[in-house]
Amino acid sequence: MKRLRSTPLRLSVILIAVFTLFMTAGLGIAYVVMRDALGADVALRAEQVMQDLRAIPEPAERLERATEIVVASELRSLLLRLELNGETVASVRPLPEGLIDAEDTGLPEPLADSYLVRHTDLAPGQLMVAVGRDSIAELNETFVAILGFALLPALLLTSAIGIVVVRRTSTRVEAIRRTLHALAGGELEARVGAPHPDTDLGDISRDLDRMAEAQEAATGALRQIGADIAHDLKTPIQRVAVRLERLGETELTDDARGLLDQTRDETSQIIATFESLLQIAQLEGGQGRDGFSAIDLAALVRDMAEIYEAAAEDAGVRLTCTIIEPLPVIGDRHLLSRLIANLVENALRHAPGTDIHLSLAARTLSVRDGGAGIPPEQRAKVLRRLVRLEASRSTLGSGLGLALAKAVADVHGAKLDLDDAAPGLVVTVVFPA
Repeated sequence: MKRLRSTPLRLSVILIAVFTLFMTAGLGIAYVVMRDALGADVALRAEQVMQDLRAIPEPAERLERATEIVVASELRSLLLRLELNGETVASVRPLPEGLIDAEDTGLPEPLADSYLVRHTDLAPGQLMVAVGRDSIAELNETFVAILGFALLPALLLTSAIGIVVVRRTSTRVEAIRRTLHALAGGELEARVGAPHPDTDLGDISRDLDRMAEAQEAATGALRQIGADIAHDLKTPIQRVAVRLERLGETELTDDARGLLDQTRDETSQIIATFESLLQIAQLEGGQGRDGFSAIDLAALVRDMAEIYEAAAEDAGVRLTCTIIEPLPVIGDRHLLSRLIANLVENALRHAPGTDIHLSLAARTLSVRDGGAGIPPEQRAKVLRRLVRLEASRSTLGSGLGLALAKAVADVHGAKLDLDDAAPGLVVTVVFPA
């Protein structure tokens, strides 16, 4: 179907069709004109013979002239029969009107449909003249030869050239399309690849590769900056947390201890944010696959549901889990646990008071809640780092939960989507077969 939708293929078919149409029309017009001209010549010769004999008034001279014409003419070019005053001058035996058959003429080879026959009265007798149509037959053979040895080979040659051009062009177009889809899907290392021919498609391929290289370099630099900042700030913040712990062991007033507890909570949140940023940067950089092994995702989902069942009860909601069958996958158990934990915690945090359903069926993991959901136009944004919607500004969190879940899904080759649960939000993660 892709080949049928190919623009180069359509253009090639159109050009070949136009070429065939014009060639056929030109040959057809030329054939009709030449056939009519040759037919007119044949009729004119028959008329000239009859006029020649009609112009002779004396019967004897007319018979003599007819004899001269018969002797001088080849049977294939002219047949004549003149009956005058009981005498007959004829090339062959009596001829029927219309077409002449070889058996009727007694000729040594078939000459059916080969003569134009004309009859006229020459008082006191009759004249029949049959002029051969060999020139028209030769014209037919010539045009058949043109069709067989010129037009058809030209069509085959142009079709073969068109097929080669279409294949080469389609291959280049398909490579550009695959690269664009890969880049849109986050595969910044995707390239069309050399060679880049000196054509418009080659120029587009070259420019696309340059754009992809620049985009990959810029994205890599941003990721590295984020990772460096998170890494550089993580250690001093952890030191602050340690000193706050030591400070808590000293004698403090109630007000001071309240401020200390708040500071500890804020510091823990900052550390968790930096750890998530670092982990996302590592996953987007291709790290995390070293710990891949065969695991049963169904068992892992069941374990995570048991772990969070108590937290759901404390929040006053019910967490249910449905597993159809075991699902073996290749992945990192710790990362997949983090993915499930982030999705469940996201539902607990942003859909308070609603039940949560965790399910695994047909290679699809889903977490469903009954909250307010996310508007369709905002769903792509919440998968980015540090993005929080206005409705969730007052809740705890850093806006990294779904971003980290997507990073984990990507590193496992899975596809994470957000959909409407009517009401609420359902997050699905489809794992590759």
